[in-house]
Amino acid sequence: MTTAWSQPYRLMIILMIVVGILTGCASVLQNLDDKMHRKRFKSDYETLENALSVYDDGDFEMALAQFKGLSTASASKKIARKAWLGEICCHLMLANTQAEYTAAIGRWHDFGKSAPENDNAWDLLLLDPLIVRMTPKSTTRVIEIHPPAEQIPAETATPADRQQDDRQLQAELAALKKKAQHAARLQRRMDEVVAENRSLKEKIKALEAIDQSIQKKKTEISAPSE
Repeated sequence: MTTAWSQPYRLMIILMIVVGILTGCASVLQNLDDKMHRKRFKSDYETLENALSVYDDGDFEMALAQFKGLSTASASKKIARKAWLGEICCHLMLANTQAEYTAAIGRWHDFGKSAPENDNAWDLLLLDPLIVRMTPKSTTRVIEIHPPAEQIPAETATPADRQQDDRQLQAELAALKKKAQHAARLQRRMDEVVAENRSLKEKIKALEAIDQSIQKKKTEISAPSE
C-alpha cells in the first residue's frame, strides 16, 4: 500500500514526465519541421525555453506567468499549446486547496479534449487516471476528471475533520514542493558534472597530443643523422 507521503513524490515524477513530453524525441521529418518552425518563431521558442528553465528551478509562479502569456500571445499554435500544458502543470504544482486542485484537473481535462485530430504526440488522456491518483490523498474524493457527481453535503464533514484535512493537505503540498525544488537542484548539479567531465576529457586529449608531439621531436633529435 502506498503511503500519503509517497503520493506527492510520484505526482512530481508524473509532472516531470509531462514536461519532458514538451521536448520529447520525434521522427526525422518532425525534427526538420521543428527546425523550420523554430526559425519562424525564434522569439517564442526562446520564451518557452526560458519558462521551462524557470519551472525546472522550482519557481512555479514565475513560470506560470510566462507560460500563460505565451499561450495567449503566440501566433504559433504548436508553441501556444506547449505553453498551455506548462501553465496547467504550474497550476497543479501551486494548488494549495481542494478547490484549486479541482480547477487544475479541469484544465488538464480541457487540454486533453482539445488535442488536434492529426496530433501524433502521446495521448495525454492516458495520464488522466495517474494525475487523479497522484494528487494528495485528502483531495481525491472531490477531484474527478469527468464532470463530478453530486457533492457530499457539507453537513457530513465536521469543522474538526475539515481542519485535519487542510493540515494534511498543507503538509503534503509542502513536501511535494520541497522535493520538486530538490530535484531541480540535483538536475542542475548533474548538468554541471557532465560539463566538467566533458571539459576534463578535452583537456586530457589536448595534453596527450602535446606529449606525443614532444616525444616525436625527442625521437627526431636523438636519431643519428645520415
